[in-house]
Amino acid sequence: MMKLYALKCDQGYLKRTETGCQCVDLEKATVVTEIGLDALDKLAEKAAQAGCCKIFVIELQVIEGNCVKGF
Repeated sequence: MMKLYALKCDQGYLKRTETGCQCVDLEKATVVTEIGLDALDKLAEKAAQAGCCKIFVIELQVIEGNCVKGF
């Protein structure tokens, strides 16, 4: 199992952009490992300055295994 982290806000999930950040769906969010949590802190600060509310870190657990369909 792998743990990854992202930021959730009142309008979705946060994605780092060249100009700051934007709220997006989870599949487009900025996701980091534990080593990247400092980068999420900086992203949260930018998002708060941009007017995003209720910002918090979420933990995503990725479990590798065989899938039902082969690709």
